[in-house]
Amino acid sequence: MESSNILKLLCCLLCVADHDVTGIPYPGDDASVPELVQYYHQLCHVPSNMWISLVCSRNIHELFHVKRLKRRLNIRRRNNQSPLPTVVYVEDSEHRLWTLRHTIKSKALLKNNRPTGVLNRSHRVLRRRVYYNRGPNYLIHVDGYDKLKPYGIAIHGAIDGYSRKLLWLIASPSNNNPRYVGYWYLNWIKQRKMLPRVVRSDAGTENVIMRDLQRSLRHNQNDEMSGQNSFLVGRSVANQRIERLWGTLKTSFTQFWRNRFQDFQDTGLLNVSCPVHKECVRFCFLSVIQHQLDMFAENWNSHRIRRQRAEVVTPSGIPNMLYYQPEIFGGRDCSFPLPCNLQTIDNLIEEYTENFPEHGCSNEFINIVELLTGNRRDQFPIITSYDDAELLFRTLIAALPN
Repeated sequence: MESSNILKLLCCLLCVADHDVTGIPYPGDDASVPELVQYYHQLCHVPSNMWISLVCSRNIHELFHVKRLKRRLNIRRRNNQSPLPTVVYVEDSEHRLWTLRHTIKSKALLKNNRPTGVLNRSHRVLRRRVYYNRGPNYLIHVDGYDKLKPYGIAIHGAIDGYSRKLLWLIASPSNNNPRYVGYWYLNWIKQRKMLPRVVRSDAGTENVIMRDLQRSLRHNQNDEMSGQNSFLVGRSVANQRIERLWGTLKTSFTQFWRNRFQDFQDTGLLNVSCPVHKECVRFCFLSVIQHQLDMFAENWNSHRIRRQRAEVVTPSGIPNMLYYQPEIFGGRDCSFPLPCNLQTIDNLIEEYTENFPEHGCSNEFINIVELLTGNRRDQFPIITSYDDAELLFRTLIAALPN
């Protein structure tokens, strides 16, 4: 008798919860059994829960009766699609306590909500902007990469927009120092003995010296993009060519190093909040990372870029061939000659720029390493193997005082 009362109380609580909490209207106390079954189905109740709710109010004593009634009403949970307006209403309601399960496709939902836009896209009335580039050095893209910066190592790179050739890819202690960025830029134009038509970067302060150098060197060249127009500034995420490169670098390079450094953190070997530990990371791993970046750049510049959509203007092919032999692909070298001799470029490098310190570490830390190892800084070997770098890192961390 006591268990029967508990069951009735449970049924009452279920019924009250069903039509008090949800947004689905309760059919009423005088509703028929099929109406109640449909109501509980909308609440996503399974047949056993339906039977518990109906056993007291409608004297349904068999679970099989509920299942048979569902089959007769053609009520199914799987492959049950809700009407499109209902789905739209549910999707637009952010603070509902209930949702409807559906298998409606997003294309049908967009067609119902934005029929004009879907029609224009299907007729190709709306088109994406086309990246236009006439040839090598027409527009180069410059940006920094900060995924390894929590561990003390920053990366900076530049890519040619036409050929997608990597122009430089440098691992350093910082990519925020404008003198470092200016050094990499001047060193590149000194090697190539020419100027790019336009340089594109974000609005970071690390680019101010490179910006001023580019505009000054292009000041007296009479074309529509000379002087102030020779340096473009925009959002970093919209710097299309270099941002696409960072995505490839993450999967083939960065993820490995992030996992290694994270393992050092998890085992207590590395403390990223300690500047001395970051100096150790740079001293041990910077040359290895630069060696791997050089290998990545070499592989990237020699791999084949597949053919893209017909409306894309830039050609497919190998970046090195596209850069050095653009005439084969219908392009031309868009660079400009240097307005000065190489000695003037050297003077600019000495006056306005600087390279990062040797081994990427401060002079004070190098002095400590000299004391610990007994070797002078010019006797330190250049490490290119990860295993050797890890062994040196563990040895240095163990030798440093707490």
